[in-house]
Amino acid sequence: MIRDKLRGMTVRAAGLTATLCLIGLTVAGQAGATCMDSAFHAGSPFKPANDVHFAPALYRSDELQGFSLRTVADEAFDHDSIVGLWEFKWAGFSVDYGTQAYHSDGTELTFSGGQNPETGDTCQGVWRKIGPSTYTLNHIAMGWTAPGAGFGTRVHLHFVIKVDPSGNKFSGVYKAAVYSVSPTDPFDESVEVAHGTGTVTATRVQPD
Repeated sequence: MIRDKLRGMTVRAAGLTATLCLIGLTVAGQAGATCMDSAFHAGSPFKPANDVHFAPALYRSDELQGFSLRTVADEAFDHDSIVGLWEFKWAGFSVDYGTQAYHSDGTELTFSGGQNPETGDTCQGVWRKIGPSTYTLNHIAMGWTAPGAGFGTRVHLHFVIKVDPSGNKFSGVYKAAVYSVSPTDPFDESVEVAHGTGTVTATRVQPD
């Protein structure tokens, strides 16, 4: 009889212990849930993603210090670029023909077929772009007054040229002045002996 009473007390104690454990876990879970919930509603540093704010990225020009930027001239991309080799004809005040090379560095070189090499058949200039497919050329020729004679002539021409949409032809106008110069001051343009205007046409020489 006593053994049965002890066995019943043990069972009841075990059941009480299990019940207390279950109650403890439940309370702990509620406490944990309350803590997590308060973290989002009581000023905790943990916030939902849609409440996070990002600082905008700012560009500062000093970040490029120490770097060099290369400027690419638009001549490299122009379909109507004047750069290349051309066969030209001048009409008007100065009648001439020959080949003319426009270089990407802004210089120009002409070989004249209409001038005697003994008086000077090579001349040079510098060009620049002034508008869509439109260019100016500052061109200088220097030579001898006649075969076997001394040096003494300077011809200065200024062109305005427009390349057509195909990029393979150009046309334009020029004004020219001829000066008498001496070897001691071959660049002096104070003594003008003639001047006039004319036109120029040219066709691009295509590579094979």
